[in-house]
Amino acid sequence: MNKPNLFRYATSELSQDAFLCWFLSWADPQYCQVDEALHQCALSFLKSLFSKHGKSLPTVNKVEITKQDSHIDVLCIVNDEFVVLIEDKTKTREHSDQLSRYFNEIKGRTYEVDNILPIYFKTFDQSCYRSIESNGYKVFSRKDFLDVLNKGDKINDSIFLDFRRHLQEIEKKVNSYLTTPPETWSGQAWAGFYMHLQKELGAGGWKSVANPSGGFMGFWCFGRDVDNSEVYVQLEEQQLCIKIKVPDKELRKTERSRWYKEIKNKAEQNGINLAKPSKFGLGKYMTVLVDQTDYISMNKEGCVDILDTVNNLRRVGKLLDFLE
Repeated sequence: MNKPNLFRYATSELSQDAFLCWFLSWADPQYCQVDEALHQCALSFLKSLFSKHGKSLPTVNKVEITKQDSHIDVLCIVNDEFVVLIEDKTKTREHSDQLSRYFNEIKGRTYEVDNILPIYFKTFDQSCYRSIESNGYKVFSRKDFLDVLNKGDKINDSIFLDFRRHLQEIEKKVNSYLTTPPETWSGQAWAGFYMHLQKELGAGGWKSVANPSGGFMGFWCFGRDVDNSEVYVQLEEQQLCIKIKVPDKELRKTERSRWYKEIKNKAEQNGINLAKPSKFGLGKYMTVLVDQTDYISMNKEGCVDILDTVNNLRRVGKLLDFLE
């Protein structure tokens, strides 16, 4: 039976910080006799964090937790020797130079550099983690954390169970693109779909795009830099567009006309039905063509056929090969 969940209301990153601090505290051996199942699950979490950096968890004699130390979300100090530095994110992402600043702050203390384990803890999704990894952080995802929490099948603590249920609900929404039709998808379902496309295509990026009409979840792929323009495919949820980026204001009209004609001609030669948008823009980013058919293929159950959809996208992307 459903019941109210604390984390339906405690949605901020500070609330998630608090849960992480609370959960990691249970790894301290003094709490083993208080709730052994919760203690063992917390140790499993620590083991997973160490494993991200290719390290084995030592015998844990002491765990010390601090929050917002020099603006660092969570610090977990194990045996006065190892430091797990956690940058905790929900829907936001890293900004400015915060990751390097936090690492350098801890490096300036008394710990061996090899014993500092930076973690980028993310319970929602983002398109790319390259900048995080380039700063020496390891990504610990929602799926990673659910793998840990699902080991706690003997835990009855209401805080633990509420947080696990909270993450399971997010995961269910993200994966709902596999079992529901596109016209019903939420932003999280579109994120799940786009991540699947990224995996199959081996490329692409996505994010939520705000605009006066209410915004959309966008996906970009098959980009080509040619002369004065960048030409690329953009998915605006159920609409596929061919877009161009033209930084030079003086060239926008001619570049728009050029790419409309060239790509339209190439599409006709390949039996792909692309048409002029309802209105041409004249900004830095412009739509030159839109797909007249639905690029999302459906199976007989009325759900998305990922592989056929990917093939549809590759056909459109191949139109841009002549630009190289």
